[in-house]
Amino acid sequence: MIQKLFSGIDLVEVARFRELNPQILERFFTRVFTQNERAYIAGSFERAAGIFAAKEALVKALGCGIGPVSWHEVGIRYEEQGKPLPALSGKAKAAEQDLGIVEWSVSISHTKNNAVAVAVAYSLANE
Repeated sequence: MIQKLFSGIDLVEVARFRELNPQILERFFTRVFTQNERAYIAGSFERAAGIFAAKEALVKALGCGIGPVSWHEVGIRYEEQGKPLPALSGKAKAAEQDLGIVEWSVSISHTKNNAVAVAVAYSLANE
């Protein structure tokens, strides 16, 4: 039986990425996205915005935000069929364990102008 639900949502304008100064774009992407995420993004600003939104949604669900955890501690990986899944490590993984989270559902969608992501998790803990 599910004891507790956790959720987070984030909306990002794709233009935030499209309009980044090319001189700082690579440094920003390296700071925010893991190597696997950058490979998946492959120059798509829509994908970048979607993954960024998913990272924000995940930390909102964890209740900690970016700062207490780093960008690379909260990542997105993809199943073979393309389903996004969280890839948590370090302090983000510790927060997940502290909350007793046993399952996640992440959804990412984007248009030419916006990207949105939702993260939902549940715990079986009796707190």
